[in-house]
Amino acid sequence: MKRFFEALSPRTYEDAKPYTMEWEKVLGIVAPVIIYMLYVMLISSVAGSVLNHMADKSEETARYISANRMTINAYIRAGAILTATLMQIPALAAEKIVMIGRDREGRDIKRIVYTVILGATLALTLNILIGLSGLARLSGVYEEIADRQFSFAILPGIILYGIISPLAEEVVFRGIIYNRVRRCVGLYPALILSSVMFGIYHFNIVQGVYGILMGLVIAWVYERYGGFIYPCLMHSAANIFIYVISSTDGGFGKAKTPVILLITSVIAMLTLYKMATENKS
Repeated sequence: MKRFFEALSPRTYEDAKPYTMEWEKVLGIVAPVIIYMLYVMLISSVAGSVLNHMADKSEETARYISANRMTINAYIRAGAILTATLMQIPALAAEKIVMIGRDREGRDIKRIVYTVILGATLALTLNILIGLSGLARLSGVYEEIADRQFSFAILPGIILYGIISPLAEEVVFRGIIYNRVRRCVGLYPALILSSVMFGIYHFNIVQGVYGILMGLVIAWVYERYGGFIYPCLMHSAANIFIYVISSTDGGFGKAKTPVILLITSVIAMLTLYKMATENKS
């Protein structure tokens, strides 16, 4: 654990405008997630209304929409999330993020591989732990969300939950919120607060616990390597891996065993160790 934190070193934000008043700090930290959620709800609602209007005008269109409702809803949400994310680009640009980092020793490919492996194995480890603990059964909201997520066909599901949602959430929680807290109050509060907010954002205890733990490690990887591509890749790898496993017949149920838990946790810990002990450029 000590090496986990020693692997981090301070990053400077001399190009970013500092906040000078307490209310500005709070507003700057909370506003991005609220604005993002409002955009998603508004755009989804408008698209849904347009879809219903089209169905009312044509019986053939209504039959098509009824037969493909889940897939259409997936693409509507994907479009809403993507649009809401684009609205956050000015705030993201103000944080002066670096996409790849400044590694001069050609280790970018190795770092990408570590990041993807960590995302996949840590996600499966946490999901198995939550499943074996029985926590999932305590949340009806989680079960409802899971049923809805995995009712999509695998392609739109991967596009929505494996690519667009991770990118959007990283823009909001690591790109904007983490960087703002990091600049205002320091490294460790940023690691904790951005992760807690990421957990609360999911609005149920199961995904909340998962989001806090996963968010903490994603933020650590971001701080460790300095490039915004790494949290995006880790988040995407985690979601795609879990989505593909859970979408197969009995896939996650077969993986939810102590043996698989041991294997994935060891791989995740070894990968973290390699990332923490790697020389920083």
